[in-house]
Amino acid sequence: MYFFGWITLVVISLCISLAAFIWALRSGQFSDQARARYLPLRNEFPPAPAKNPSKLTAEVYALLFIGGMGLLGLLAPVLLSLYRLKG
Repeated sequence: MYFFGWITLVVISLCISLAAFIWALRSGQFSDQARARYLPLRNEFPPAPAKNPSKLTAEVYALLFIGGMGLLGLLAPVLLSLYRLKG
């Protein structure tokens, strides 16, 4: 029972990693590996900044959710360990 918090942390981390990997596969992140090696050598200007930077996009919400789940996953074993020490 003492290791329940750490096992929970590992399971949550594994699920988040697997979800990110599946998202990358579906969105085509790995589709053209031969081209990827030449991307740093391109001489292009960076894209123009957004016109309304205060508006949060779906990507920002997704990153906040993933970060929150990560913090929750890190906090759970600590709280469970403290609870175990009290009782």
